[in-house]
Amino acid sequence: MARGIVRATRLNGQLQMALMEYGDETKLQLRQSNGCDFIRGLKRERLEIMAEILCYCNQQKTKTDIMYKVNLNHAQLKRYLRYLTSQGLLMVNKNKYAATQKGCRFLDLFVQLNDILGS
Repeated sequence: MARGIVRATRLNGQLQMALMEYGDETKLQLRQSNGCDFIRGLKRERLEIMAEILCYCNQQKTKTDIMYKVNLNHAQLKRYLRYLTSQGLLMVNKNKYAATQKGCRFLDLFVQLNDILGS
């Protein structure tokens, strides 16, 4: 089974996010608060889904792109996009979504927290 993990680093003052790939597919693997590995297919926590959306939206993406990549149905995706935009974590421009600086900061802190809980 293919696995990947989010890595966030700072380069020239900007947050650079990358998915490290293992195998032929890219999957987001994050640690839950109990220290267990998260693999898509198991129940995901709300914060994990938001982090996955923000990571994928490091460049402008359409709703359809996000829906298929993050594996949500349209109703679920609308709810998450509405929440993330209302909190200033995502911005929408001509029906394309992109992470804001605040969204990148959230993702950076989320990854740091998961690194701490995973060690």
